[in-house]
Amino acid sequence: MSLPLLSLLLAQAPARLPETVVVETRQASDLAEASPSVSRLDGAAAVEAGYTTLGGLLSSAPGVYATEQSGEGSQASLFIRGMNSTHTAVLLDGRRLPQGFSGSYELGRYRVYGLSSIELLRGPASSAYGANAIGGVVDMRLPDPLRSPAGGSALAEGGSYGRAAAAVSVTSNDAASGREATRGLSVTATTTRDDGWRDNGARDATTALLSAGWKLAPGVVADLVGSVDRGHAGLPGSAPGSSGDPNDWQRDGGWLLSPGVRFDNGTVRGAAFWSHAGSSVTSLIDTTGPFAFTSHQRYLLERDELTAYADWTVRPGLSFGAGVTYERNDFDQRMLSPGGVDWRDVQESFGGWLRTDWRLSSADRLRATVRQDAFTEYDGRTSGELAWSHRLTKELVLHAKAGTSYRTPSGNDLAYGTAGGLPLRPESSVGYEIGLRHEDLLPGALSWTFTVFRNDVEDLIDFDPASFYLAYNIAEARTQGAELWLETRPAKGVRLFGSATLLSTEVLSPLGYLGTAAQGEQLLRRPDFALSLGAELIPVEDWIFGLAVTHLRGREDFDFGAFARVDLPDATYARLWIRRTIAENTEISLRVENLTGEDAPPAALGFGPQPRSAYLGLTRRF
Repeated sequence: MSLPLLSLLLAQAPARLPETVVVETRQASDLAEASPSVSRLDGAAAVEAGYTTLGGLLSSAPGVYATEQSGEGSQASLFIRGMNSTHTAVLLDGRRLPQGFSGSYELGRYRVYGLSSIELLRGPASSAYGANAIGGVVDMRLPDPLRSPAGGSALAEGGSYGRAAAAVSVTSNDAASGREATRGLSVTATTTRDDGWRDNGARDATTALLSAGWKLAPGVVADLVGSVDRGHAGLPGSAPGSSGDPNDWQRDGGWLLSPGVRFDNGTVRGAAFWSHAGSSVTSLIDTTGPFAFTSHQRYLLERDELTAYADWTVRPGLSFGAGVTYERNDFDQRMLSPGGVDWRDVQESFGGWLRTDWRLSSADRLRATVRQDAFTEYDGRTSGELAWSHRLTKELVLHAKAGTSYRTPSGNDLAYGTAGGLPLRPESSVGYEIGLRHEDLLPGALSWTFTVFRNDVEDLIDFDPASFYLAYNIAEARTQGAELWLETRPAKGVRLFGSATLLSTEVLSPLGYLGTAAQGEQLLRRPDFALSLGAELIPVEDWIFGLAVTHLRGREDFDFGAFARVDLPDATYARLWIRRTIAENTEISLRVENLTGEDAPPAALGFGPQPRSAYLGLTRRF
């Protein structure tokens, strides 16, 4: 590259430090060294683009199909590389959040505002994170209060369908000119109210996040991570105007409190923490129609985790690591209506892992991890990962990886017994991938990843079609495909970005899934092609314009009325955002969802999209 052209690009590209990620190895490392199955989504940029919930933001990432059934903050599904919603672990600053009684996370409960970044790891990850990481890991990262500048922001927003939201985020520390901070605190609070566009679709939600740090000695930091969220929502039916009982509702919540310590002396890096967390869901359902039933119940989960790990640098280019973890999950199902059955169970596990990271040469790197977990109620599980990378050029790296993973049965799988009284086995997976990551020498100028992957899953847990609630292990399924992601700034004030996912899924079990999918058929709801394209323009200093379009193709669902599989129509959704600086540190914003009025369901049969909606916001930084 000639010097004049290099100078021109430097003038156009924003000055940024190299980005780091933690989710792949639990240790901070350069994003340029990460496998192409890792994505880092900037929290501030996501808020500026009008994203409000975790599910909404993840839908823009490659390999991810995330949908909310009835609008922002509603119940959501998350399919990473075609895997089930129960196959992904969700973390907050590396601490696992409570996964709920069903084994799935209520993604609508998690807000984007106040997060520093969202790190996404696609593919098997049990060797680093244990159970429930078959599909991958989502780690919501909070601002580091010891390194982030002191200050804050406040946000107010209102718009269509009774939307009202308010949020505030504040970071403070004792950093002074020429002196690093020794203590700091970051706090975020968000509250929202939506009437919803469907009958009985209103939702109120409040979330608070906390991150605190204290520098105890050179290289030693104590930290505290916390969160709490509460929500109350109506439960609409599968089609507008058919909500069943308009009094149906659900109250949900979760919390996490996790003190820990981190240390780094240049040779040894590690961390230890304790997490105490819980989640609760209380629902009152009195449905009508051909499948009428009454369900008044409360689902509770308390979770404790003790984890410690460290990496030792033996010599330049060679390190070894080890870690141990203890987990306890306390499930409690309480029936609030006559005739119900209460159920409670306590599950404990202990795991340990060893890893090595070896730079074989200036171009080649080998990483290997092996992990063993023991459970009070299941056979022990061994998981592992082997990854190799080869630097082709200064900017382009080839990666290949193979790994095994598993998911233990959830409370929902166990509460009503098992088919034939047979014990359930953990679900297991073997995943393979090969791909490329390109990171331009000018940070942010051009980044892209391309990955081809395959996952073979065994012992999937389903429910006996004869009973609809007795769980059993069926044989296997397969997901495979390719992912592409790109972001570039071709000129000053221009950012282009996009992702594409090709996905093939297949049921391999002769028994199928609860009568909804037979052997050889594809898994429900996953699109076989998803495309997301966007552009953000800054024509002048005070204005930002953005437009993003998502296209979904090749989805199938199950119509329980006709008891047959049906094709969902192809769909294209567009969203627009505009921001305007009106005074120093003050901005107004407009976002429009479903700009073109697409009416094809984004999530499932009968759950139509949010109609065209507009929202105005005011942001003040201080």
